Amino acid sequence: MHRIAVTLFACALALAPLHAADLRTQNVILITLDGVRTQEVFSGMDAVVAARSAEQVYSEIETGRGRYWAETPEERRKLLMPFFWGTLVPSGMLFGDTTNGSEMLVRNSYKFSSPGYAEMLTGEALPEVNDNVAQRFAAVTALEYVRSKLELSKSAVAQIGSWDIFEFLAASKDDVLVTNGGYAAFPAEFSTPEIDRLVELRRDVMQLWQESSNDTLTYYIAKEYLREHEPRLLWLGMSQSDDWAHADRYDRLLDYLHLTDRLLQDLWSTLQAHPAYRGTTTLIVTTDHGRGLGPVDWAEHDETIPGSEAIWLAIIGPDTPSLGTRVPPGTVHQADIAATIVALFGLSPAEFNPNAGPVLPGTIVSAQHKEAK
Repeated sequence: MHRIAVTLFACALALAPLHAADLRTQNVILITLDGVRTQEVFSGMDAVVAARSAEQVYSEIETGRGRYWAETPEERRKLLMPFFWGTLVPSGMLFGDTTNGSEMLVRNSYKFSSPGYAEMLTGEALPEVNDNVAQRFAAVTALEYVRSKLELSKSAVAQIGSWDIFEFLAASKDDVLVTNGGYAAFPAEFSTPEIDRLVELRRDVMQLWQESSNDTLTYYIAKEYLREHEPRLLWLGMSQSDDWAHADRYDRLLDYLHLTDRLLQDLWSTLQAHPAYRGTTTLIVTTDHGRGLGPVDWAEHDETIPGSEAIWLAIIGPDTPSLGTRVPPGTVHQADIAATIVALFGLSPAEFNPNAGPVLPGTIVSAQHKEAK
C-alpha cells in the first residue's frame, strides 16, 4: 500500500502544471504521419490484415513478416518502430492506448485529412472544412498565432510537407509563414543550394499520386531548413503512409513506418546535437485520422468506417513527464494539439481560441490559461 501511495504521489508531481516562467521549451516541432492507425502504433504488424495481404498477387508481406512479426504486441511494435518505442515513448508521453484507458479521438465528423489537420491546428472542428481542396480558411492556426504573439520573424515559423494542400491548412492568410509542399520550388529567400538540390530531386522521384512528393526528401529539406534557419516552430507533414494504405499495400506501409522511425531517430539526434535545440525542444508526433479495423476496410477512412475516429499522439520534451503510455486515463482530442503548442510557448490557449480544448493532461498549463479558467 505504501508503495502505491508513493507512486501516485510521484505521478501527481510529474503532472503538476507549470507556469509560463517555468517552461524550458523554446522550440516545438510537429510531425504528422498521415492516416497511421493506432493498431500499428500500439501493436505492430496486424495478423488479420497481413493474412489478407498474403493473398494479394503483388504483396511482399512474407518478407515483412520476417522483419516485423513476433508473438506479442509489445515485441511487434518495437520491431516495427524501434526508436519510437525504445527512446521517444519511454522519455515522453503517448496517448491513444485504449488498453491502458487512454483514448484519443477526432472531433470533426468527416474523419479524413483536411478536416483533421484543420482541427489539429486551430483547436476546434471546422464544419466548413469538408473536402480536401486547396483553399485557406478563416480560422487562425496555432502556427500563425505563435508567430504573431511572439513577434517572430517569418523564417522562425515554417511548414514543410509532402502534400500540396498542407500550406493552405497551415495559415489563414497567404505569405505569413515559410511554406513548401508537393513539388513546388522552395521560397527563394529562404532556400539554400542543398534545399534546391533536394527540391529538384523530388520532382524526378515518382510517387503513387501526383499531389504528394517523397517523404524522405521532404524530411531532408526540413532538416536542412532547421540547420540553416533554426525555426522556433516547424510543422513537418508526411503523407506516404496514407498513400500506401489507400493503395492496399500493407507490406509497403509496414516498411514505410520502419523507415519513418529511422527518420525520427535522425531528427532527434540532430536536435540533441544542435545548441539551439538541445534541451529546449518539444517534439510532437501524431496523425490526422484513423482507418478501418478489418482486413479490407483498413485501407480506407471516413465517417462511415468505424476506427477512423481513433488517433494517437506522442510528445517528448523538457516539460513533458516521462510517463510513456502510463498517461492519465480518459479521452483527449485532436483539437487539444493546438492548445498544447500554444501553451508550450507560454501563451494562453483560451486567448488563442476559447473553443480550444484543454491542454493535453500531463503536459503544460500556462499561467495565463490557468488564470483564464
